[in-house]
Amino acid sequence: MELQVLEQVDRQRIVELARNVADIVSITGEEKEIAEYLGSEFEKLGMQVEYQEVEEGRPNVIGTLKGTGGGAALMFCAHMDHFDNPQETVVEDDRIYGRGLVNMKAAFPCYIEAVSAIQKAGVQLKGDLIISGVVGEIEKAQIGRFQGKTYRGAGVGARHMMDHGVMADMCIIGEPTGLQLQIGNAGLVWARVSVDGKATKFVLAAAKVAQAIQDWEKEYQRKYTHKFMLPTVQIGAIEGGNPFKPGTRPTTDIFVIVKTLPGTPPLAIKREIETVCEKVRKRESDILDTRVDLYLSTDGYEISKSEYVVKAMANAHKAVFGKPVPYAKPIRYGITSDGSRVAAYGVPSITYGPGFGTHLVDPTETRAPAEWDTPSGVRRGVGIENMVNCTKVYAMAALDICNRRKEEVAKS
Repeated sequence: MELQVLEQVDRQRIVELARNVADIVSITGEEKEIAEYLGSEFEKLGMQVEYQEVEEGRPNVIGTLKGTGGGAALMFCAHMDHFDNPQETVVEDDRIYGRGLVNMKAAFPCYIEAVSAIQKAGVQLKGDLIISGVVGEIEKAQIGRFQGKTYRGAGVGARHMMDHGVMADMCIIGEPTGLQLQIGNAGLVWARVSVDGKATKFVLAAAKVAQAIQDWEKEYQRKYTHKFMLPTVQIGAIEGGNPFKPGTRPTTDIFVIVKTLPGTPPLAIKREIETVCEKVRKRESDILDTRVDLYLSTDGYEISKSEYVVKAMANAHKAVFGKPVPYAKPIRYGITSDGSRVAAYGVPSITYGPGFGTHLVDPTETRAPAEWDTPSGVRRGVGIENMVNCTKVYAMAALDICNRRKEEVAKS
């Protein structure tokens, strides 16, 4: 049965689907068109299709292949929004380049073709198999002049989906891991640090605060340790004064990204940053005041390797590649996903997907990483063979999980 399913995986169909999703612009806040496209593809597979209106023009789309009964339910989840610069969809040799494919539209062709392969092989699953496309996963937050649906991200679609009853026994999220297995995610805290200074030197004074916060990362990592996650600190942006009349409004805002271990209270992070800032203020006479405000927080999560979804993915990977599945490196856990939104409802979730995003370099990529492995890079491609293999792993995992008795899976 497994061999029959694997033989049904259609490489050209994967390429076609990848082209189609890449050709649809679905910047955060503008996901309706791609949701409708995915819904039409789900319908072709005989799946029940539901649209959830998260807000006007922003529907989640949920496709459910009903099982015959008694089996465990598996959800494949991916976000539809992207942040990549617009670019033409191009197939070059064994790679596809296009809008949002790396993060993370490339998962959808793999999900869809995995379901199709199972059906073409004539296999009936006992448990439900769900594909969910959710809006607003890209890390964005409303602040200052940046308001509106374009800036409502960071898991709003997945949270809405789970709040409104889309449930499964376990979940696979196809974020780009280079087909490495990841059993959790770090959380994040975004903080705005406002530095008031003397009108002649307030920007330079703020730079000293920014450097002190960055230097604090070493102490932070010594205090917050984890066996496979690495929390980090990054100065992500800075804004000071009035550009139309420099030197006025002597306040500089520093925007800090702190990746957190699961269960870390955001208030604890806020207070630690305040302590760093206060030390700098006391020694620098050009600094009049500092303030720390949090404007986005997402908790991390982790699951045990004993959860059945981990075992199933490890077995599926070995069936396709003939060797044990590699696990993601600690730095990769700092890339957040919708897993925390799903896992919060008691649904064990793992990340395993095609493509090589941040902190992962595709060994087949011949161009300089700077050309493609950045949020604004125009060469963000996904290997076709990588997607084909991922599809096969997903199909094997679905065969295993959805034909397991619900009671058996619950024991893990």
